Amino acid sequence: MTSSTLRPEYISLQDAAALYAVSVDLLRERIRTGELPAVHAGRRLIRVRIDDLKRMFRPLPAARRYRQIA
Repeated sequence: MTSSTLRPEYISLQDAAALYAVSVDLLRERIRTGELPAVHAGRRLIRVRIDDLKRMFRPLPAARRYRQIA
């Protein structure tokens, strides 16, 4: 495997926000409350793990459709 075929383990908040269609502020809030683990990758750069994002943004089960009684 070459390095170009490996998926990155950590991504930036901007990339994570674009991937899940949420705001960077939402991700920062989740980091602040401890719901989303993050690491500093330099003095100002914050990175989050893709697996942690998948856990936080897991799909909801399909809602059951109720038949209306006429």
